[in-house]
Parts: sequence; C-alpha cells; structure tokens
Amino acid sequence: MTPFVSKNPREAFLNYRDLDLGINHQGLNSYVEGQKYGIKYFNGNFNRLVKIKTMVDPYNFFRNEQSIPTLPHH
Repeated sequence: MTPFVSKNPREAFLNYRDLDLGINHQGLNSYVEGQKYGIKYFNGNFNRLVKIKTMVDPYNFFRNEQSIPTLPHH
C-alpha cells in the first residue's frame, strides 16, 4: 500500500483503519484522541459526526480503536 498512501498532509481512506494515524483509548480524553485521526478521515464533517454520535450513542457502546468519539460528559 505504500505507493498509494499520501504523505503530506497524511490522509486516510474510509473502511481502512490506519492505526498509525492514532487510536482512541476511550478514556477521559477520547474526544481529543479522536480528533487526531477523525479529521483525517472525515475532514470538515468530523464535528458534525461527533454531535450525531453523541445524540445516538451517548455512552459510546458502538466503538473501535478509530470510531467517532462522543462529546465529553459534564
């Protein structure tokens, strides 16, 4: 895959988990961790998707190492 991966800026392809872009440990900083790879996957749609995910799955039950995070609970 090396010849097909962009280098600067590094981007990602949907349905291909590139764990080098970052992972989410699902802790207190999950939103911040999710921004690192989420913006590369979803560009300008990331924040909109986070808001939807927070409404639909507030406890982040459906997750993986690079899923869209939820907003922090206060």
